[in-house]
Amino acid sequence: MSVELIKDLLKIDQTIGKDQIQALVEGEITVPDSKPKINKVLNIDGSAEVLEKRIVKDKVVVSGIVNFKVLYSAKDDNQPIHSLDSKADFSEEIEIKGVTDQMMGDVKADIEHIDYSMTDEDKIGVKTVLSIEGKVQAEDNIDIVKEIQGTKGLQVKKEKIKYNNTVGFNNTTTIVNEAFELEEEMPDIIDILRVDSKAFERETKIVDDKAIVAGTVEVSIMYFGDDSENRINQFTREIPFTHFVEIPGALKDMDYITEIKATDPVYNTRDDINGNVRVMDFEAIVKINAKVFEQREKEVTVDTYSTNKKFDITKKEIDVTENIGTLTKKEDVKGVIDVSEANEIIQNIYNVNAKPILTDYRIIEGKVVIEGLVNTNMLYLEEESEEIKDISKEIPFKVYADIDNVKEGMESEVNVSLDNLKFNKKNSREVEVDISVKNNISVNRTKKINIITEALELEEDIDKRNRPSITIYIAQENDTLWDIAKRFNTTVEELISTNEIMTPNNIMPGEKIIIEKHLDMDF
Repeated sequence: MSVELIKDLLKIDQTIGKDQIQALVEGEITVPDSKPKINKVLNIDGSAEVLEKRIVKDKVVVSGIVNFKVLYSAKDDNQPIHSLDSKADFSEEIEIKGVTDQMMGDVKADIEHIDYSMTDEDKIGVKTVLSIEGKVQAEDNIDIVKEIQGTKGLQVKKEKIKYNNTVGFNNTTTIVNEAFELEEEMPDIIDILRVDSKAFERETKIVDDKAIVAGTVEVSIMYFGDDSENRINQFTREIPFTHFVEIPGALKDMDYITEIKATDPVYNTRDDINGNVRVMDFEAIVKINAKVFEQREKEVTVDTYSTNKKFDITKKEIDVTENIGTLTKKEDVKGVIDVSEANEIIQNIYNVNAKPILTDYRIIEGKVVIEGLVNTNMLYLEEESEEIKDISKEIPFKVYADIDNVKEGMESEVNVSLDNLKFNKKNSREVEVDISVKNNISVNRTKKINIITEALELEEDIDKRNRPSITIYIAQENDTLWDIAKRFNTTVEELISTNEIMTPNNIMPGEKIIIEKHLDMDF
């Protein structure tokens, strides 16, 4: 009787490669004719945005922009503080061996450092160091044999593969907008100096065919007011949003990963009902990347033989990225920004930014240990000098993440992002910051498996008649009961029964295994 191979298709997202590069972006910021000349640069910061990515043979081509925000003092009696925005383009290549244009890529760009110098009273030369990370994946379709049926005495060995099955992903956007009216005690608006917006995820639910993402956009506004005492003012508002991300095939309570970011803020001021400039209209685009997946287990046939017939089998070695576990863990990071070393006094806080930076991660004693820094920057008004200043502080953090069955030597992927930020002026020299860092963790291992691709039953029978009634075999190093049973054309079950083996998965070298001869009377 011939054997029948029942086949299946194993679809796994394999990471082909990833790399991180540094790029230097140089440019010049020019003050427009509508703005006064620069007396002193008070602060320059910005953000990097990837606009396009292309995967070609052995590389990822990335292009984007760096958005700069400049705050400066001017010789202007009516308004001594001004601001301006500027952009610089960048284009880089990340070399990743083996990638092709049929694969999927993910690219992130962050600013590591900004250097600047005045080249003229209306020009600033800037040098920006970017960190650009690229990762390329491909969907690997592997033909496997999940079952072999047929001849009497057929023995089949299977192995389980645990993997993440990507149900679907979608990159989408939603627009948030709101009209902010000043509170009664705040002065009218003369000029908007700076607007910062951050998007935070608050809750995500997976339902049939979609992900429901709820979050807030926090908007911090710094403006020049028409009062005589406190000319620079600041206020913060939050805009809630809920967006439905279409992901066909998604089912309730499946696992997910989301990333959100507020971009392209647009704003203008207008009069209130009394004719005073006290209303600011704000609009921004929130980019939402959502991926839905489920953890699956699949059995593959890795070996076969018959106790009666000789077999001709064909095997193929494959590399499978097996997912051990995924976890999203939020860590509360607290710190203090202190200006007492410079003997300064904080009069007003205009803005606090925070960016988590991953410095190291490793697996120790069944835990994923993550280390990083939260780079915080505060913009404030110093009381005695009445100057706008900024100060940076790095706050270290360490996370211990428990994921079942992780071991040293496995591969980890960790992404850190800002989940929430709060700050409180403790006294005239210290500001407490409370930061929530979101850690997306995935642990994988590359498993080499010899799978059966073909099995053919031969006409030749296995003749056991001349074998001894009892054979005693001395187990060798790395022997398994399957290996021994296959060698002597018996079954694992017979070996366990004959030898009263209590731990079949742990055969020690030197152990004596008794093999009894059994003849099939139909043979």
